[in-house]
Amino acid sequence: ERLLGKLKSSAKLFADETTAPVLDPGRGKTKTGQLWAYARDDRRWEGSDPPGVAYVYAPDRKAERPIAHLAGFTGILQVDGYGGYRVLADKSGVTLAFC
Repeated sequence: ERLLGKLKSSAKLFADETTAPVLDPGRGKTKTGQLWAYARDDRRWEGSDPPGVAYVYAPDRKAERPIAHLAGFTGILQVDGYGGYRVLADKSGVTLAFC
């Protein structure tokens, strides 16, 4: 949480999500969860902040996840085409940059 808070003070971030198998207690099986990654690396542009990546687990890929994770972030967010990021931009004023 602390690292994500520091990253959210950046002017730009990269975000992506991917599936991750997680244990499903009591069933002896795994289920599919989501790992959300939020990264900053401004070394190429002579940024003064160190690079960093925060990983956040969520049980699903709902648009409410990045909205909650990035609450308070108002910069540029580089993302793929996942529609949940568009909802984030609409609700919070984040500027999307698609890769």
